[in-house]
Amino acid sequence: MWPFPDRAIKSETFPSNVTVDSGTCVVLDELIEARHGIYALGVGAQKGVHSLLAGGERSPFKGRGVDFEEVRRYQAGDDVRHMDWRVTARSGMPHLKIFREERERPVFVVVDYTSSMLFGTRVAFKSVIAARTASLLAWASQHRGDRVGAVVFSDHGHAIVRPRGGQSGVLQVLHALSRHHQQIDMHTPMNDGTGRSAFSTALERVKRTARPGSLIFILSDFRALDDQAIPYVTQLSGHHDVVGVMVSDPLEQEPPSPGMYGVTNGTDFGVVNTWDAPFVETYRRRFKERYQLVENLCVQRGMGFFQISTHVPVEEAVRRGLRLIGDRHKHIRARRLNGDS
Repeated sequence: MWPFPDRAIKSETFPSNVTVDSGTCVVLDELIEARHGIYALGVGAQKGVHSLLAGGERSPFKGRGVDFEEVRRYQAGDDVRHMDWRVTARSGMPHLKIFREERERPVFVVVDYTSSMLFGTRVAFKSVIAARTASLLAWASQHRGDRVGAVVFSDHGHAIVRPRGGQSGVLQVLHALSRHHQQIDMHTPMNDGTGRSAFSTALERVKRTARPGSLIFILSDFRALDDQAIPYVTQLSGHHDVVGVMVSDPLEQEPPSPGMYGVTNGTDFGVVNTWDAPFVETYRRRFKERYQLVENLCVQRGMGFFQISTHVPVEEAVRRGLRLIGDRHKHIRARRLNGDS
């Protein structure tokens, strides 16, 4: 049984030490406290985000941040992608290149604070859940000895935190997550002056900042993913290990029970009629289509992908998501070893 902190938020209930305001605001103290959640992920003294991604084994990600260590005889179960064909041809026996994973691998959390993320009907806004998830990933990466950085973006601009090691590296990320959320003005969406979307601008900054072989987590509802942003996703996935974390709210997936509901985005007002069967069908279909679009994009680009909902404890969702990615990679590796296409 996985240990969860007593403070973990479940369903629609709030623990006594969490106020309703903490669900709409990114609270720095909560992000700092997330360091205790890494043990709920199963991160022990020798384990980190990479081992979770590997499904409990050495990470199967591309691993460009590695150093060559030695050549040895091939053993059953080894990754054939690392075969040393020159030594194999010279010796007549299959040999393999062994790599040592580079210390202090850069890990980036890319966090979306655009207007659609400022929404939530359970526990917290999607933006707050994204920040809490990013802080948990940052602490887990620091625990492993990696350097942590961030790109935080909204409709009004972005903040870049270059990777640094140690607790100070995590704290600079957490301060950026908290400070940028406080500066959001929901009523005046902007771009960077070039006509590019906030999403594509942020990914372009990541491309400039991250060195090859970095591990990049993109935390977003991906509503802002457009034709300008997709090429940057493709470019990043070619040089880094990228994981898409789709943040959603239950109300986005399933409309409320039949009735007439007033809705507002803070500026405009409208009415949603969930007695209307065609409307309900379209409502459900649109979320499924967006989910499928993002998942397919990640799978086709060789990226990791998992979903996190505002009503599920962050530690639980991250643990399940990372293990799902790790299991998926183990399955792919097994198929390759067996010669399957």
